[in-house]
Amino acid sequence: MPFFVAICSPVMPSISQSKRLNEIKSDFERGIFLAVYNSRKQKLQRFFAVVILSMKHILRGLLFSWPLYLLALASYAVPGASGGLFLLLLLPAIYISWVILSKGIKEDYKNLVEGYILFSGYLGRVLLHGKI
Repeated sequence: MPFFVAICSPVMPSISQSKRLNEIKSDFERGIFLAVYNSRKQKLQRFFAVVILSMKHILRGLLFSWPLYLLALASYAVPGASGGLFLLLLLPAIYISWVILSKGIKEDYKNLVEGYILFSGYLGRVLLHGKI
């Protein structure tokens, strides 16, 4: 009975269990992988993964650089302060947010999405960096 249950139960591999495209050596297996990987459903799932990663890293960038934005806002609210001071204080905040955003999205996409077939529950793995 356990053998039958093991054969009939659909097991969806996690990201760590599924193979990447560059790890596949067999032409037959590579062809099947590419057929699934290039399907409309997989492209849509990769698109949603990029959207989720973008939102995650935008919020992370704001979380780490909010004091700099607040400092720039405070300089804008001070009467008699020039607009140049506002821009001077705003540039580091924008730079830090941009670095976190661009580097984080590229690394997470490369490690969690690119080259993998995405199964159900992939958004949780993308948000929690593969911990689910």
